[in-house]
Amino acid sequence: MSGTFLGRLLKDTRANTLAIGAASVIPLIGVVGGGVDASRMYLAKSRLQQACDSATLAARKQLGADALENGEIPASIQNTANNFFDANFADGMYGSSELEFELAAGSTTRIDGTASVEVPTTLMTVFGIEEATLNVECSAELNLPNIDVMLVLDVSGSMGGSRIAGLKNAVFAFYDEVMAVKPDEAQLRIGVVPYNAAVNVGGELVAADPDFIADSHTYQSREALFRQVSNEDGVDEGDELSSVDTVELLPRNPVQLGSTNQAQYHWNKNSNTHRNNCRDYAGTYNVNGVTWIISSPTWLANYWTGYGNRQKAACRANIRKVTYAGPGDVRPPTYRREFDRYEYKPITFDTSAFKEGETVGTPTGTQGATVNSTWNGCIEERGAIVPTSGTLPVAGAPDLDIDLVPDPGDPDTQWKPHWPQITYSRSGPAIELSTSNRSLRSSNCPMAAVRLQEWPTNGGSRNPQFQSYINSLSAGGNTAHDNGMLWGARFISPTGIFADDNESAANGEPISRHIIFMTDGLMEPGPSVYGTLGNFSIDGRFFGFGPFTNNTQLAAFQNPRLAAICEQAKNKNITVWTITFGLAQNQWTRACATGPQRAYEASSSAALVAAFRQIATSIAELRLVQ
Repeated sequence: MSGTFLGRLLKDTRANTLAIGAASVIPLIGVVGGGVDASRMYLAKSRLQQACDSATLAARKQLGADALENGEIPASIQNTANNFFDANFADGMYGSSELEFELAAGSTTRIDGTASVEVPTTLMTVFGIEEATLNVECSAELNLPNIDVMLVLDVSGSMGGSRIAGLKNAVFAFYDEVMAVKPDEAQLRIGVVPYNAAVNVGGELVAADPDFIADSHTYQSREALFRQVSNEDGVDEGDELSSVDTVELLPRNPVQLGSTNQAQYHWNKNSNTHRNNCRDYAGTYNVNGVTWIISSPTWLANYWTGYGNRQKAACRANIRKVTYAGPGDVRPPTYRREFDRYEYKPITFDTSAFKEGETVGTPTGTQGATVNSTWNGCIEERGAIVPTSGTLPVAGAPDLDIDLVPDPGDPDTQWKPHWPQITYSRSGPAIELSTSNRSLRSSNCPMAAVRLQEWPTNGGSRNPQFQSYINSLSAGGNTAHDNGMLWGARFISPTGIFADDNESAANGEPISRHIIFMTDGLMEPGPSVYGTLGNFSIDGRFFGFGPFTNNTQLAAFQNPRLAAICEQAKNKNITVWTITFGLAQNQWTRACATGPQRAYEASSSAALVAAFRQIATSIAELRLVQ
């Protein structure tokens, strides 16, 4: 055997390696090829899943708050999905073929997708496997976590007409968008702060705690000054009480003055003695306690007729009859108050009844007349720390602290009622005496703000209270953005004066907090306006008595306040969105937003509606359904 060919081959091990290697090629190709093709299939399926996911997410985002009807996908949404799918998985990628993608309505608010593709194999063809079919599914829906949203809305005078109408439509669009995707178990609260140069938050503050509002405050008002004027009615003994002037006939004898006997008034016309007695009659006589002063006696020779040759004469004179005061008539004089002038100055008033909504009378009207006032709900901001230089706000100032809870023992931490009915202009901070009836300080109080609350839909329709409130918004007054942002931040802060309501949700889940700040104008508080920051030129509470003569000066003071408030809000993980309506974003409004991507510009009412819708969609969580 060993000498034969087969024996020699059996003993020659060098040839075995070649045979074994040849026999191993085919299974090795299968193992390596399977790994290569499996990697390609994994990459292709991952890319196919990514394309499906992005397409359904884009489709769901475009659907927004609308609902799918009759299980049909609108053509515009299908086109959007197709574009996203094609951008992520191009036809022929990985040598693929038979690429298919379809959308379907998973529900009225959820969009489902399916995709499939044929991907050729490489080395696996050795085993007769020339291609593999890949299938993926995807689904997307839009819904909300717990959400708190404060709408800070500029309602100054420039927002009148079509602009305020456009704002209302935009707010309703926002409401419709978020309510359409709100899960039943989620908390969704919305608050509103309409603002101009003032802000109306008094009702919410008193409802939370009446001690948030001070019981007294000093207002730039006036006092009517009076002087005492005698009525000239005092009587001393001997003063003339009354008098009467008459022309009468005189009796022959003065002791007969006042007599009613006609015969005593007959004088003998032929008697010189009688004639002389008549002419000498002038003098002063006492007649029954009345002083008669007789003057200009006149002899009337033929006065009496009917006596023939015995005709009688008469004597006639002017008589002033005077009554003088006796001891019993004496009385002291009386006096009256007559208006003298006004004193325009700071005056401290009791606000305890006023802040509770009672009608309060003050002697501040024309010449001290009583003025009856009822609080409109607007407030004056609490104490400030006036900067010693520059215009930047001072850190720690109570007026800029969004969380400081008022201390009833420290009025600087309390707010004060806005009281325009008693607040008057004057030329400067000094006390001013004037007879002029100066005008009341210009002011405008916007509609009352509302704290965060739920506004559930009513049978699928908008909440009627929310709709009524928004429809009641009106435009007027000047613009002070820091007012609105300050109270938007205070109303939503989880650690401030409303922390008990804001800190957590009933379901125990986290809360996503947002402020949407909309304005159509620049910072223009008005130097002559009585607003939340008081009277700039005569109060001196916020920047001394500097000559605030125009809005540019005021803006340089108040824009940094806005910046400080925005930073406080963002530091509390509150997302700030800003929208400028009809003007470009400026450095202050843009910086207020949480990143430039959250600063919108709306050139028209339609664009404003679109901006509110986009924000609503962004606030909601667009997510893939597993």
